[in-house]
Amino acid sequence: MPLVVRDSLSGSARTLGPDPDGRPLTIYVCGPTIYAHAHVGHGRTYLYFDLLRRYLRDRGIPVRHVMNITDYEDKITQRAGELGLTWRALARREEKDFLSDFRRLGLLPPHVTPRASAFVHEMLGYAEALVRTGRTRWDGDELYFEPSPESDAHNFPVGEQLSQHAVPEPNLPPPGSDPRARRVLLFRRQKPPAASWPSPWGPGAPGWTLECYAMTQRYLGLPVDLHGGGADLIFPHHYSENAVSLELDHRLFARTFLYTGFVTQQGRKMSKSKGNLVALSDALRRYGASGLRWYLLTPRYNARLEWSEEAAGRARTEYETVRDRIASTIRPGRGGSLRVTELSETLDRMLVHLEDGFGVDGVLDELRHWADRIGRADSARFERGGVPAARRHYQRIERLLGLRLISRAGPG
Repeated sequence: MPLVVRDSLSGSARTLGPDPDGRPLTIYVCGPTIYAHAHVGHGRTYLYFDLLRRYLRDRGIPVRHVMNITDYEDKITQRAGELGLTWRALARREEKDFLSDFRRLGLLPPHVTPRASAFVHEMLGYAEALVRTGRTRWDGDELYFEPSPESDAHNFPVGEQLSQHAVPEPNLPPPGSDPRARRVLLFRRQKPPAASWPSPWGPGAPGWTLECYAMTQRYLGLPVDLHGGGADLIFPHHYSENAVSLELDHRLFARTFLYTGFVTQQGRKMSKSKGNLVALSDALRRYGASGLRWYLLTPRYNARLEWSEEAAGRARTEYETVRDRIASTIRPGRGGSLRVTELSETLDRMLVHLEDGFGVDGVLDELRHWADRIGRADSARFERGGVPAARRHYQRIERLLGLRLISRAGPG
């Protein structure tokens, strides 16, 4: 059975499976703007896409996965100035820390992790192509593209409902009735210490939306099969990507859009810019990679998770109980009352949960039920001769979920 997910743009069900011509399934996940520590909200978003990749790998479906690094932006310039660093020095330091946290959480590395600053030439070329459409306007030192009503009809609807999680943009009103909200920033005139390069319009920097468009054109081609990130990327970022792609390529940026729910704290979305966060590195130290994965993956992928130290601690304890019970079933000793077919059926149900709407929460429920079955068993070991097959099933579950269950080290 193929993986079926709900496209966040159209609301329709979409299938993610092997290409008839053997082409890798292409995934583009928006990466971080690196000016401060990653928080657990970032970790949760990347975790779900990690699970999706692990499922596709399990099914033998080739994947090409790209995640960008936004290494120049207003927040980076401001933070670098506060620390007495150049924007580039701060970006390299934070990139190193982010990728370290990424690895510690057990995430499969993207095949390519390009930096925005390496794509300025391509971004300027696409900005010039949009200028030739005649639908660009200067507003002070900023150059904007104004999407046509025809392309807007195919894009994310820019209404009041987006305001609650849209990322505020300087000089742009929030989503709603103001038509200026739909403008796409192409270029800003600016000079050092801000990031700045020569351009047809003087020194400055391209707008951040163009980086993902340029990277995708080089590494994946349009449209990508799956594009996503946190729900706050819908506007203006992914709306703007679609606007550029509809204008220059006459098609949407992606065939399927998938967004993860926020991690909130006291009801507010975690945000680096507002200082409302729990650092991912701190949470990894406190709960371990597998304990933290268990907690962050517990709700439905598109549901909000209200962060709680108490709940995270309970999740780690629950994970450790499940792990210890599973490990006990394959220890040396006489045969017991557990049957390998029971474990095989559990694994089959886990795959069904994933395939039917990416139900990661149902997958964890299956592990809980299996741990309960072990706890109720008269003799919590596998039937005589069943351990080798059970070990293979457990190892497959480890690789599928990225959780340490029977391995000494975390699964790859």
